[in-house]
Parts: sequence; C-alpha cells; structure tokens
Amino acid sequence: MTENSFQDDANFLAKHFDFHVLKNSEGGRAIVVPDLQGRTMTSSSQGENGQSYGYINYEVFGKEHDPQINLFGGEDRIWISPEGSQFSVFFDPGVSMDYVNWRTPTILDSMPYDVVEKSDTSITTKQSTSMKNMSGFEFNIELKRTVELLSRETAAKHVNADLDGVSLVSHESRNTLTNKGDKTWQKETGLIGLWAICMSKPSPGATLMIPFRKGDESELGTIVTSDYFGKLDSKRLAVNEDLGMIFLLGDGDYRSKLGLSEKRALPFLGSWDSQRGVLTVIQFSMPDEAPHGYTNNLWEYQDDPYCGDAINGYNDGPNETGGKLGGFYELETVSPAYALAPGESRTHTQRTTRIEGDREKVDVIAQAVFGVSLDEVESQLNSLPV
Repeated sequence: MTENSFQDDANFLAKHFDFHVLKNSEGGRAIVVPDLQGRTMTSSSQGENGQSYGYINYEVFGKEHDPQINLFGGEDRIWISPEGSQFSVFFDPGVSMDYVNWRTPTILDSMPYDVVEKSDTSITTKQSTSMKNMSGFEFNIELKRTVELLSRETAAKHVNADLDGVSLVSHESRNTLTNKGDKTWQKETGLIGLWAICMSKPSPGATLMIPFRKGDESELGTIVTSDYFGKLDSKRLAVNEDLGMIFLLGDGDYRSKLGLSEKRALPFLGSWDSQRGVLTVIQFSMPDEAPHGYTNNLWEYQDDPYCGDAINGYNDGPNETGGKLGGFYELETVSPAYALAPGESRTHTQRTTRIEGDREKVDVIAQAVFGVSLDEVESQLNSLPV
C-alpha cells in the first residue's frame, strides 16, 4: 500500500498552518500545530522519510469553518468531558441532545493557542475561554499543553521493556486545566474532566488492544461496555478473559465504540497494525482514587452522571445517515471529574509510543507490555497481515 511519509504530511500541513517540528538524534519526529490547540498531528520513528503515524483528515483542510466540528485529525489532541448528560459542555442549555444541536467547544476545535515556550524537543501552548454546560453553569478555564518528544531510554523506562533494535518514537502531552473563575466547581452544577485522544490510520489488520483488571463482576462491574452503537459480532470484538484483554477491529469501516470503567481500566492500552507493522502503546496518568468519579458521556439525562468511562476505543464508520467522520480509529483516555477551587489546576498526561521493526523483536515488546504475542492478537479477530 502507498503511504504518506512524515515529510509528505509536513508539506501538506505547511500549506495551511504554521507548526513546530519536535526532533531528536534518534530519528524521532513529531509535528505540533499551535493554531490547532497545540495538538500533535503526526509523528515518525525514522526521520522525515519515515512512516507518518497520525491520522490527518486532508479533506477538511481549506474548507469553510464548520460550527459543529472541524475534524482535522491528530495523533494527540485534547477534549473536555462530558460530551453528554445534563452537564454536557457540547450542548447549549435548553436544547435536545441530538446531533443537530451538538457542537464542539471552540477551545477544543478552532481556537488557536498561544506559544509559551519551545525547544527542539518540546513546546508549551495555552489558551483561555469561558463556556456553559447544559445546566447553565459557566466555566472560566485555561488549558495548557506541553508536548515533549522522549528519548529511547526514557521510552524504555516508561513501557518497562527493552526497545533496542527497533525504530520508535515516543511523545507525551501534559494537559493542565485551571479554574480561572471565582466559583468552586461542584457536582450539583456539573464537573468537567480532560480527555486525550490518539487518532490513527485504519487498516483491515489494525486491532485495538485494551487490557482490563480481572475480577468478579459483583465487585468490579461489567468488563466492557460495547453497545454504544449496537451489538458487535465476534469479527469486530473479542473479550478474552484468560488473557485479560479486549480486542476491537480498527478498520475504519464500521462505527463502534467501547468503554471501560475506572474499576476495570488499567493505565495503558494500544494497538497492533499488522498491515503497517506498527505497535502502538498508550500510557496515561490514572490516579489511584477518583473521589468525584468519571463524567458520563452518554447523550441522555442521567441519574448518575459521574459513573463514566476511564478508557474508550473507537472505530469510525458510516453513521445512521450513511456518512462518516473520515475513517480512523481512536485510543482515548479520560481523567476523573475535577472539582476545582478558583486558581486550582489538575493535569492529565498521555504518552504515545509507536514501534516498528523486525517482527520477532516487536513481538517480544508486545509480550512484555501487553502479555500477548502478535500471533495471539491477530488470531482474535483474524486481522492477519495483508
């Protein structure tokens, strides 16, 4: 298959936005666009001519601004939760929770961020805004993002595996939310949290891998919620209780989503794309306790709006109207709900590591990180190399 190189994507992006390229001497590269909320658009493990890992929606660039969402893509972008419930920040007060009324807060979609500082391996951007939730509470916030390109040695320590002999790039976003208002955020009027999203290119051989905490349902609850858009068959979803792993097909052809609660989630997830030979490891800052729970993103009024997911996986595909957002899959991590006092801040960190190279060496890494071999991953949904 013909794929864009990192330089191809850089040349395209340069026609539309200024950006900063993070780079190191090991071949790691990452593009960060301040005008797109400081999001990391894509990365490469082999310099400018290497494979470009992030999903970029070429069709959106240059089009007229869409008041609902401008889905440019991005390998690491930030959102705010909740998307649904009576405390949603994606719906105005007094409207029904239907797609026609849904819109993305501009600080997450179209508002440029200011550059605070930058170097060869990091960049910090920030922006402030006010927004109301569906119940009418107004949040005055600042969002600050620091994106850092990590060395091989640092990446190896984080994933706790030997990464010698493979190509890799590892980048981390530290997303800090600050209450800039004069009121403490309270559960009764709505809390918000941070939501980091890694968008990747789909393929028939892409499998999302989500480990879960084993245990009895009476204590930990259901293993996974996977019927957001209807029940999934065994060709698209596999729950292997022996391995403690959930597998979701990331082919970009069928709209599907899964979620894990804080009791089931572990602080890492990933994917294996057998077609491109890329192993992805996502790690995030999951605290031991979440005193205010996790916001619930379902589009409905809820009796318990703080029993939401800590991890989500998403595969794009045609929606009820026949259209689709672009064709991609997402690995998503969510922070707890924040009850911040004026001037108080919290940070949600997400780390993305992309690995490619000799299959035997990548297989050893997959087993060290996820406890499963590449053969086992491919056998779950028959996502064999193409």
